[in-house]
Amino acid sequence: MKTIEVDGIKVRIQIWDTAGQERYQTITKQYYRRAQGIFLVYDISSERSYQHIMKWVSDVDEYAPEGVQKILIGNKADEEQKRQVGREQGQQLAKEYGMDFYETSACTNLNIKESFTRLTELVLQAHRKELDGLQTRASNELALAELEEDEGKPEGPANSSKTCWC
Repeated sequence: MKTIEVDGIKVRIQIWDTAGQERYQTITKQYYRRAQGIFLVYDISSERSYQHIMKWVSDVDEYAPEGVQKILIGNKADEEQKRQVGREQGQQLAKEYGMDFYETSACTNLNIKESFTRLTELVLQAHRKELDGLQTRASNELALAELEEDEGKPEGPANSSKTCWC
């Protein structure tokens, strides 16, 4: 678990990393059901990992809730000399799927915070009505509690420290 703050809202995020391994596929499908945001990650130094993105997108579309937020990540951007997948390829694929795109490096920390913050922003935007409803409901409940408290008090000068509340 990690907590980040976006637009003044503290958000606790839970991260599952299956590293795209086949042996985790059955478990991964269970994770999709409750996911609100998903990073689809490929290794820029592996054309093969890039090709697997289409399968992962298909799984996400099949098993994740409707409206789940997705970002495409080209990782290992620090290994430019080993690059097999061009930045433009990643950008184009992200565009085709309607996703944001980042190239990142876990080694140099390139775009790590930015990509997590962006995914969190997308999830918050998708749930904005829900959040606004919760804030309004909490505000209304507070106002109602204050009103009920005020109704229990006698009016006028009798409302002093000697007033009985029983």
